Amino acid sequence: ALTAQKLNESLDDFPEVRGQFTDNQQQDLRHEIILNYFEKDPEEFNNLLEVIKTLNPKTYNEYVHKLESNENPKTILLSPSDSKFINELKAIFSQQQDELFWQCTKQVYQEFLWEIDEYDLMSDSGNLGEYLLLELEDLPEETILLEFVPRLVAYLSIKDITKYGSFVDRVKNIAKENISRYKNIKIYDFNQQLKKFKKNYKKSSDKAYLLIKIKEKQAEPNSFQISGWFATDEIIENPDLDLKPLNNKYSVQPSEDHQIVEKAYKLEEIKEIVRDYRLQIINYIVENNDAREFERLIVEIFLPSSLLYWDIEQWEVDINDKTRWTSLYEVRIRSLDRLTRLEYTVNNKLWKNKWALVKNSVTSHENFLDGDFNGDLDLVNQLQNKKKLGLKLKSVIESSHERIALALCKSGTPIAIWFRSTPPEGDCESQLNCLLQDQLLQLSERVFQARSQPKCHISLIWDDPNRLIPNYQLK
Repeated sequence: ALTAQKLNESLDDFPEVRGQFTDNQQQDLRHEIILNYFEKDPEEFNNLLEVIKTLNPKTYNEYVHKLESNENPKTILLSPSDSKFINELKAIFSQQQDELFWQCTKQVYQEFLWEIDEYDLMSDSGNLGEYLLLELEDLPEETILLEFVPRLVAYLSIKDITKYGSFVDRVKNIAKENISRYKNIKIYDFNQQLKKFKKNYKKSSDKAYLLIKIKEKQAEPNSFQISGWFATDEIIENPDLDLKPLNNKYSVQPSEDHQIVEKAYKLEEIKEIVRDYRLQIINYIVENNDAREFERLIVEIFLPSSLLYWDIEQWEVDINDKTRWTSLYEVRIRSLDRLTRLEYTVNNKLWKNKWALVKNSVTSHENFLDGDFNGDLDLVNQLQNKKKLGLKLKSVIESSHERIALALCKSGTPIAIWFRSTPPEGDCESQLNCLLQDQLLQLSERVFQARSQPKCHISLIWDDPNRLIPNYQLK
């Protein structure tokens, strides 16, 4: 019966509940706190119901009526609003049955929440379909008209204009008709916002992704196993469906009982397989007449902490011309331990919370912990600070990578940056500070540009919880 804002207001008379809330806390965690508290005290629960009834008597009474008549209470969520604009949106949204549409809407709505300094979104896309417009109803219409609607229209236009063209046209017409009721916003403002978001989403859609998982083969020293996937979407809703597996004809061999056994490789063979993954992506793009800019390929490599010392950025893309990966593509290191080791997976919520702040961070430097790793630095406790989104190491790091990875995983920290060798100017800290002067979300791209300079050997751990590989889901 209540939007997030009104739910927050309803707790003014319940300080024991409010006292358990923290800044930037996810909405589902707050819901859990509320439920746990009121389930234990029926009298307090009845008091809460009275508060809800006072804040929104119409919806409350209709909801109770639905329950008493054994009808589906969720239908009340599409009851008429006092806003003509919201009612028109409800009518057109209620006709959308395509699951991909709701996945697109979920991504756009999450970005919209980040833009207005909210960080919470239910993970279930089905819930989004039921609650999205109810949440929007509590926001100023000007905000919806200039922030959410043009963002959604732009995204769907870039995603598949043939499929969503009719929906896009209807929503644009509804928005422009309602804009005429406001003196402080014009259709020109809406069109400018639409143009801006289209430009942003077009740039994002030009990216392709090569995701690689490498792990050590147990009981076989200096032997490794590898898997690879190709992706075209920035946010991966379902890794098993959204990622295209890349072939490796050398990766399996039949055993005596005809079972498929994953093969192990030496380092030079691993490098060759990675080069072959790239060629498969090139062929896929050519065969499908894909017009994307292939130079925007982003390589993400999931490694256990024991392999973080590998200078993957300097591997050769082509052994004939000696071109290195770092000169052509963004190369990001990902933590495989964060997904596989139980002692780290318990920090998944903190990891997701910190990444939400990364998406919304205007400046970078203040969000990084400056480290001079000497083997006994208490990184974990310092990185537990929720505002510390990354680790910047002020000196060259050639060892102790496992302890650094441990600190990142235990604190839910998604980013780390350091030099693998002394830069030409000799001052690691000042050069890293230059990279941290702008929006944090663009750091990976700035690192790629910096790597084009001679002997600028920068390593970057860039761990986005929205981009996972098959068989690893956050809980």
